[in-house]
Amino acid sequence: MDSHKRNYFLIFMDGIFFHNAMTFLSINAIMTYFLNELGAATFEIGLANALVSIGAIASQPFFAQKVMNLSYKLHTFVKYLFIQRTLFLLFVLTIPVFSVSNPQLMILLFFVFWALFNFFVGAYGPFYMTLFAKMVGVQQRGRLRGYSGGLGNLLALGSAYAASVILNEVAYPYNYTIIFGIGAIILLFDVLCFALMKEEPDQVTPIDMNFFQYFKSIPVTFRENRTFKTIVISFCFMMISQVSLAYYALYAVRVYEISASQAVLFTAITGLINIIGNIVFGIIADKYSHRLVLLVSSLCAVAAGVLIVSIYELFAVYAAFALSTLGFCGFFLSSGVLIIENVKHERLAMYVSVNSVLTLIVSAVVTLGSSFLIDIISFESVFIVAGVSGLVSGIILFNFNRLNTKIKEPFGTSSEI
Repeated sequence: MDSHKRNYFLIFMDGIFFHNAMTFLSINAIMTYFLNELGAATFEIGLANALVSIGAIASQPFFAQKVMNLSYKLHTFVKYLFIQRTLFLLFVLTIPVFSVSNPQLMILLFFVFWALFNFFVGAYGPFYMTLFAKMVGVQQRGRLRGYSGGLGNLLALGSAYAASVILNEVAYPYNYTIIFGIGAIILLFDVLCFALMKEEPDQVTPIDMNFFQYFKSIPVTFRENRTFKTIVISFCFMMISQVSLAYYALYAVRVYEISASQAVLFTAITGLINIIGNIVFGIIADKYSHRLVLLVSSLCAVAAGVLIVSIYELFAVYAAFALSTLGFCGFFLSSGVLIIENVKHERLAMYVSVNSVLTLIVSAVVTLGSSFLIDIISFESVFIVAGVSGLVSGIILFNFNRLNTKIKEPFGTSSEI
């Protein structure tokens, strides 16, 4: 097997491992239910979701510079992934010790280790997207991510069922210990996918950029590429439209008083929707465009907002969650590739990092703000904001070609499979 086919297969397997691991580590369902059982407040549950963004924001200047200064990136990326996932496995071992005897300490430990976990998430954007652009040809990107995500989520239905059985059949807190432990172990197996890849070196010009210089350079990236600026603005609104994903399970728990097994249904829906969404969006992306996938994703957010505020039944919560999940599926599949298609090789890591920072800042602020909005007004107010933001993102994407002139040398055409 030559290196291109080997890398293609391993990237495919990464998607399968990752989706199954995150079924067991679902922040929108299982972790939310875990924190609620510990007695966490709405703000704390919102903070847990916001840490996904905050951790990655804090680490972007470091990881972006690291990527741009490395000719070979895989070895360093593998090291960061191993540290991230080993630390989380250590946290899992504390769950049976403190969950019952000291739930407040358990909440504190969760936030410490979850923050560390998400600090290393910041490596994923600049490292992974740079490697993906080098290793996968232009015409295979949508289908690779789509088929990998589809199969991964098909298997994740079994993972969701297993998580439901464990939650119901195993005593608390050992049920969460097992569930989170399985997720962490699968992520460690996922590290092997990257460790076995073969990488061609990049030509790099070493740079030295501190935290403040990094943020000072962000306006420069917008002046360099107006198309990228439009993409980031659209993605910021799309991130706002997805903030509702953090609160569907909590809304169902507090308003409809659903059980643990019903809460896991959100994870099962995530898997089912992502099976369909990844395959269909992958084909659409390669046949038409990644912009079309993102446009459909924004419309899904609009439909979800309309549905959940107009029908006050539990099934509407699940249906709106499904639509929001479908929107996130499309965003996850195509957002990075749209950036790859519209920036040049030597600037890719920086552009991916800048997009991550700005969209994650928006996501963190809105997620935390939404927790206060829920307590002061209602859950419905958050769902309305999400729906309107999806509409704004869709309008920007619809006018994308008219508003911008695409650069002539998109990155990533040299690695055909």
